[in-house]
Amino acid sequence: VMNNWNDQWLVGTYGLSYSEDGVSWTVLGSHDFNLTGIVRESARTIVSAGIGSGLWEWPDGADRWKQLHDETLTEVLAIASIPGDPGILSGSPYGIATAQRDEVGAARWTHHSDALRVNERYTNALLVDPYESDCWLVGTEGGVLIATDGGCMWERTTISSTPVRALMYADDIYWAGTDGNGIWRSKDGQRWDRAGTNEEDAAIYDLAVSDGRIIAAAGHGILVGDGAGRWRRTGPRMLASAVGTHPSDTGHWLAGSAPGGLWRTDDDGVTWRQVEGFKGVLSILAPGGTQA
Repeated sequence: VMNNWNDQWLVGTYGLSYSEDGVSWTVLGSHDFNLTGIVRESARTIVSAGIGSGLWEWPDGADRWKQLHDETLTEVLAIASIPGDPGILSGSPYGIATAQRDEVGAARWTHHSDALRVNERYTNALLVDPYESDCWLVGTEGGVLIATDGGCMWERTTISSTPVRALMYADDIYWAGTDGNGIWRSKDGQRWDRAGTNEEDAAIYDLAVSDGRIIAAAGHGILVGDGAGRWRRTGPRMLASAVGTHPSDTGHWLAGSAPGGLWRTDDDGVTWRQVEGFKGVLSILAPGGTQA
């Protein structure tokens, strides 16, 4: 797309917008789908979209979006990079799926969650294990599950019977954001413990890290903490659906809401300003980041 594409903020709203400073924004391409996920790789950018809108990629040097989904993959809620071609793990209300190219080069998708309970198929978040690319943590309406062997083997974890909306690996810890049960942490992805304390156990929709702190997009705003003590709420009191933190300018964060638009802070969340031109934001990818 451009030489400094990796230095751009990417925001999934009705289409994909990008910005180097978080102030001036440009829309990439002409699609106006409400984007639920973003993956940035060296030679392409992939986005997932809501109901009926599937999965799309923008190869480096292209001038338009290219379809990656087929008739079996129509509503994608989460995506992650995996080895291979087309090299994408997708999560939907029907479970996780991977694809292979057919004889004409189209991606044909295979679903791997059919044997699970209904709530365990409904996938909200995906995390590829940083040490084993064939091991995937899957955040579902029925908790965190672990899929191995290309989705053929499944293991339940100690987070069960509660919806999980967000997953992240940071500072050698796995983190999970639940719906109504706060934030959890794990050393191995299997055994989980509550992280920190706070008065309001609202839904957690997204997680980021900044200078050793966990930043969470919650149902009542942005939460900041170290995972041990009390969580501090900051930002406008809104249903925050996405959050991103700059990797070097640690006080610079973006938060999104649908509705509510896009908000930014340059001082660790002390003051916030709304960014004009955004109606609803479901995904944010910070500069240098590969997945949202």
